Amino acid sequence: MKFRKLTALLLSASMAVGLLAGCGGTPSNTETGTPSTGDPGTEATGSAASGESSLKGKRVRVVIGSTSTGGDSYMIADMVTRYLGEEMGFNGKVDAIGNAQALDTISKAKGDGTTIMMFHDMAFLSVLFGAVSEDYALENLTVGPRIGVNPGGCFVAKADAPYNNLNEAAQWLADNPGEDLRVNIESGSASHLDFVVWYMWVQEQYGDEVASRIKALVGGTTDEKKQRLWDGNTDIIYADYSSCVEFTKEGVDAQLAMKLFDTCGNLEGSGVISMADDGITFNGKPFDFNKDFFMLFPKDMDEGILNEIAAAMQKVCENPDFQAEMAGLLYSAVTAEEADLEASRQFISDKRDIGQEIIDVAPGLDELT
Repeated sequence: MKFRKLTALLLSASMAVGLLAGCGGTPSNTETGTPSTGDPGTEATGSAASGESSLKGKRVRVVIGSTSTGGDSYMIADMVTRYLGEEMGFNGKVDAIGNAQALDTISKAKGDGTTIMMFHDMAFLSVLFGAVSEDYALENLTVGPRIGVNPGGCFVAKADAPYNNLNEAAQWLADNPGEDLRVNIESGSASHLDFVVWYMWVQEQYGDEVASRIKALVGGTTDEKKQRLWDGNTDIIYADYSSCVEFTKEGVDAQLAMKLFDTCGNLEGSGVISMADDGITFNGKPFDFNKDFFMLFPKDMDEGILNEIAAAMQKVCENPDFQAEMAGLLYSAVTAEEADLEASRQFISDKRDIGQEIIDVAPGLDELT
């Protein structure tokens, strides 16, 4: 009996090794452009086969494409890591290393799930804009589940600025021929995309002369951008609602007081106007572009472990405590269906197509700075 059991175990192990050796990573769908890596239907391997998480008791490093520990990227990643760690039994820590370094790190990481990248649209926009190498295109990585939405990326000015939204800022430029507007953004980011959409809208509405007086100031963390605004070195910055809203409250020192406007999506409960509601359009349609957060893994990610993580993320999305904590910061948790691997990959692929459509007609940074 012992010999038969041992033989069965050896055969099972041999079959598992054969399957793992042959799976590698599923290449992208070149006909549709959909970044598909891995078959979400594959059964989990290793300890997961017995119902135990493959990451239980392990240390997991979560890299994000920001160097700030006070912005939405860190807050969402930290929240997801805590809940996901509880669900899967791992000890996770968020490492804010910046977009280029995070993409490089995840592309070289082992496919065992002990390194995860959590970030938003900048991960693929930075490739489309040419800010990072095409080596980091989604087809060269594994796209994981969506983890949350932040509609609160917005434009910010000092409280005494002579305009209250992007529409009024454009009219102010038209009424003041000798003035420029400096807008602090990040290259290859959602802020870059939202900025060029506004710039092109101003071109359509007011002509090249007015649009040419909108100048992009590129780079800086959220804290650095805020300091530039306070010092008078820029007129408008792009930041996150949650990192600036405290400076809109009554009693704030006049030197620090801000106004927030033109969020990238509909930020319910904030009282802040969105780009779409402000009349900003692209191709004649109201424009919004929420910051959608998702996971990335190396191209050769173990599919079984990936499926475990995706399934655990779906459970996190259904957790009322997680939903409440996200809502408390005016972020949105995605549904379990939206966190499904195939649904996530299709969503991110479609969003990348929208970004490419805008970038194809947008002026380059050389023209905007």
